[in-house]
Amino acid sequence: MRTTFLAAAFISIAHSLLAATIAAVGGWTETIDASDLVSGAGSNLQTDYYSSTSATTIDVAASGNYQVNVRRSDTNWSGDFTLYLKRASDGTGSGTISGGTSYLVVSPTDTELFTGSLDRTGVDVQYHLSGTSIDITPGTYSTTLTFTIVDQ
Repeated sequence: MRTTFLAAAFISIAHSLLAATIAAVGGWTETIDASDLVSGAGSNLQTDYYSSTSATTIDVAASGNYQVNVRRSDTNWSGDFTLYLKRASDGTGSGTISGGTSYLVVSPTDTELFTGSLDRTGVDVQYHLSGTSIDITPGTYSTTLTFTIVDQ
């Protein structure tokens, strides 16, 4: 039994007259195998896995206010999985940042991760995967995350 989970981060930019830019670097790979069984052979897998707090780092360059959204595009995904993420740091810079410090479900539609103003660099993102089970067919499951910035 071996299941591999992959989350890759990509970026998208929504343009306006004062277009903000965003760059997201990183992702998360988790290999789930027999060592993840709760009580050895015959038991179930632990159900929750967490990335490092800096699995993805986001940099924003903006001259005004913005909103950062996230969505996922599945390549091979189990309906039993739920992927969450949260903003794990404020980063640094001249601007402000708020929201996104509690885990939110990443869905196939845009969901607000955080809002801010002006430049912020080194904003860390952490992932949480739940719903794993020995009942899910072993294999490689993956999804791609797209972070989008929208001027406000």
